[in-house]
Amino acid sequence: MHDVNYLAVLVAGFLPMVVGMVWYGPLFGKRWLELMETTEEAIRKDFNPLKTYGPSVVLSLITAWVLAQLLSMLGDGGGGGASVMSGVHIALLVLIGFNLPLQQQGVTFEKRKPGLAKLSFGYNAVSILLQAILLAIWT
Repeated sequence: MHDVNYLAVLVAGFLPMVVGMVWYGPLFGKRWLELMETTEEAIRKDFNPLKTYGPSVVLSLITAWVLAQLLSMLGDGGGGGASVMSGVHIALLVLIGFNLPLQQQGVTFEKRKPGLAKLSFGYNAVSILLQAILLAIWT
């Protein structure tokens, strides 16, 4: 395990919540509802914020911690933290190597709508890139 800035991990862990509010709100909220074949009213019915956001926050914190670990490994040789470009590089590797294949498997094997997978991949791309950049700057 590498030393990481846990305050930076905490802040980076909440970035996906902020991105999600914008991504699934004013930017692509209507499109997401169409692809999900639902309405805002249906989602609000029996909505439990703890069940919905609790696991998301925990998993986002885990993602931030893993990104911080990867970035910390890059900084070990040079006596400093990782650069912003290293953060972008790590984020792109994670997205292309892990997130993209998982999204495609959802389309292929679970018959998930391609548009929904693309929308989700875009959200993950923005979230992970911002997390990695913040962690690279702050560590």
